[in-house]
Amino acid sequence: MFFHTQPSTVRAGRADTARCPVNGLTADGVGTWAGDRTADRAGDPSGRRVIFLHPGKGAWWRLLDHVPAGQEWLTVPAAAGATMLSPLLVDRGGRRPVLVAGAVTAPLAIAAALDFPEQVGGVMIVDDVGAESPMRRRWNALAACFGRPLPAALFGELGDLETELPAVRVPVTLMQGSDPAGLFTRLESGLTGCRTLTVVAVPDAAAIRPRTHAAELRGALLALVSAVERAQR
Repeated sequence: MFFHTQPSTVRAGRADTARCPVNGLTADGVGTWAGDRTADRAGDPSGRRVIFLHPGKGAWWRLLDHVPAGQEWLTVPAAAGATMLSPLLVDRGGRRPVLVAGAVTAPLAIAAALDFPEQVGGVMIVDDVGAESPMRRRWNALAACFGRPLPAALFGELGDLETELPAVRVPVTLMQGSDPAGLFTRLESGLTGCRTLTVVAVPDAAAIRPRTHAAELRGALLALVSAVERAQR
């Protein structure tokens, strides 16, 4: 696993360790979301919150068995949208939440960093799709069969958000395999205003997922949290 980190030039722009299901709505904004399984949470309920945004099936729960001390990890369906995400962005003693997203949920993480710059501490975006993953090949085959282009939302196309990438200020980590999806090239070139931009490359990996790369994900997230702590000093 390889890291390369670079400081960015700031530009003006827009501003309990066992896993348990979250039922109802708590004082810190955690609740259930219609149309999806109950969200999971684990770790220290008063620690820094790390929010894993998933597109519906929620593979991030695989990481919740070993939450670092002083942190609380949540899995949240991205379908909840920014309205439901905002109450979850709880600052605990100056420790702002960190958002973790995959290729499909990346737009929500970027939008949150833009819309709530004082509430988001950092963002990690993981290439869980890859340029030539089995899932992408299946969709390509279906698209060719029916003569239709792939739906842009399937792989997290940024749309209008792409022009606003330079306004993201918080530390960002991009984690990708040996043949990343095109989204990650655009993110790396566009995120010029964040405090630090770290690219983590995992050799010989078509895509990075909790089932296959749990240790690498944890390592990258640990480094991001450290960068967030330095940025908040």
